[in-house]
Amino acid sequence: MAPGAQVDLISYLSGAGLAALVNFPLWKAAAIGQSGFTAQGPTFFARLKVLLGPPYKGVAATLFGMTWARAAIFYCADAGRDRMLALGASPAAATALPAVGISTLVQVVNQPIVRGTITIQDPSSRHAGLVAALRHIHATRGVSGLWHGTVPAVAKTVPKYVVAIWVKDAMQELLPKPTAPPGAPGHRSQVLQASAVKSIAAGVAGAALTNPLDVIRNEMFKTDEALGETTRRLLRREGASFLWRGMARNLVAVAAPIGMTIFLTDAIVDYRSSRGVASPAASASAATAPAASAAASAAAAAAPAAAAASPAAAAASERGLRPI
Repeated sequence: MAPGAQVDLISYLSGAGLAALVNFPLWKAAAIGQSGFTAQGPTFFARLKVLLGPPYKGVAATLFGMTWARAAIFYCADAGRDRMLALGASPAAATALPAVGISTLVQVVNQPIVRGTITIQDPSSRHAGLVAALRHIHATRGVSGLWHGTVPAVAKTVPKYVVAIWVKDAMQELLPKPTAPPGAPGHRSQVLQASAVKSIAAGVAGAALTNPLDVIRNEMFKTDEALGETTRRLLRREGASFLWRGMARNLVAVAAPIGMTIFLTDAIVDYRSSRGVASPAASASAATAPAASAAASAAAAAAPAAAAASPAAAAASERGLRPI
């Protein structure tokens, strides 16, 4: 995921999928906490089990939504950045514009999945799964109800990923480059150490900035209120404290998946590169290499014959004869 590196969609999907799988329980706990759902239990550990333990409702849909969304955002942001830099755009524009565009599109497309999966995390929810929740929302709120909360969702998703991508790219430039060449002992550990630092910094920065918008969005899902009404109610009831409600869980549930997605993608890209698994662009370049090599060999083979023919041609010219 280094700026200027060949982007590889398989690596991005793999990294995003592994991160989503590992972090699903943390996402569930954050969704419950930020939405104000009640995690009932007689003891602390019983409530903790409700937050982090099964049942994992909508796990397949949640993993699908998280995987394609994060992979698309980071893949398109990196590919777009490389393309814009090649066209002469400034680094700031090349970093920001692709990230803003793709994160907005992804959030709008993914919104029904996000709303449905958060709704069924309510421990008191009677919906068996995502499909049942979406059917209920559609029956009671219509099609527009599926995109309820899109404004705060976009408002928190776009800055979160723009900040995370900007920090990732900035740290990539600031951190020392690997001193060991690819394939040499120590190269992979140097790559992963640098990736760990930039991943943590990017994840924490993105999560901390957008926590208030997470709270507002999740409250809108729970109450079906409009954006302004939800914000005013939160201010009346909780004051400014709602801005950091669920912050600790959000730092874990949001920073960890973002940071882990970046780190795992870097690790997979480095592994695939060391194994000689090239990106499509690199593969196309490699495919043309044998033809170019064959042409060069033919030219080299023809050179002695051409050199041998030169003296004969010169002698014929001296005799006024045309060389055949």
